[in-house]
Amino acid sequence: MKWFFKYGLMMILGLNSCFQKDSPMAPISPGNIETVQIEIGYPYLNQVYYDCGTNKVVRSNTKYEWDLAFECAPDGYRVRLNTAKGEFIANMGSVPFNSISDVQDAKWLWDAPSGNADSTAIHDWRNKNNVYILDLQYDAQGKHLGYKKIQFQAVTLTGYKFRFSDLDGQNEQQYILHKNATVNYIHFTFQNGGQTLQLEPEKRSWDLLFTNHYHKFSNLPLPFVLTQVLINHDQYVVVGVDDRSRFTEITLSDTVSFTYRSDWDVIGYDWKIRNSQDNSFVIDPKKSYVLKTTEGIFYKLRFTDFYDESGNKGYPKFEIQKL
Repeated sequence: MKWFFKYGLMMILGLNSCFQKDSPMAPISPGNIETVQIEIGYPYLNQVYYDCGTNKVVRSNTKYEWDLAFECAPDGYRVRLNTAKGEFIANMGSVPFNSISDVQDAKWLWDAPSGNADSTAIHDWRNKNNVYILDLQYDAQGKHLGYKKIQFQAVTLTGYKFRFSDLDGQNEQQYILHKNATVNYIHFTFQNGGQTLQLEPEKRSWDLLFTNHYHKFSNLPLPFVLTQVLINHDQYVVVGVDDRSRFTEITLSDTVSFTYRSDWDVIGYDWKIRNSQDNSFVIDPKKSYVLKTTEGIFYKLRFTDFYDESGNKGYPKFEIQKL
């Protein structure tokens, strides 16, 4: 029995020596702090798509290039206004298309600044045959671009059918717009008789959009167009806000303590503070942000400037670090 116990103990010790001990995992090191400046330009012309993972501008366009954006998901039907231009739309009801010729009875609506999919001005237009009047707002020279009359007629897994004309019925067109499954929204302009535009980059290739966008102040009847930062909430980007001036202290372990939001404008405009006397801006030193990107990776971000080296506004600068 003693021999058996001794032999068994030797076997156990021998087997244990064959296995390597688990080494502790090395802690994940954060990335370097990168400084980025985005060229929106003044008077806030560009819409700029930015990707945190590559630290690059993915694509940009001017806000005057398009009028409507159409949802591209197979079951998508939503149509968004160009909030960068401050477009409004009026739902004139299910009336004959040719019965609308002026804006006398128009009650203007706008998309929710939050980007809530159920709070678009056009809302769920399917099977209603409503006629809408779109106010195209103004071009870069301050000229009013007029109105368009629209009737959305059908949507399928692959595209949209709609009808549009000038307010007086001139230049009427029937238009087929094809969805693109690689993007969240496909854009459309009424210029040149109507054109489909692919302005938005591939849907998971960007996290932030620097642009003009609506903000609704509670004491004003209509929304204001402000320079803002929007998130790619269609692809599950979320953001937590920190207002305790502790950007340098935020680590990956802190990300569990934030409350995250997926509103388009969760970053929004108020990282800069406007001086009403001269319309200049300074950066709010207390605000920083933690965001989870389309890749599920956490970054922290804080703004440091809104001006370029020549003193021109419309050039937001920020620091960003992978956690």
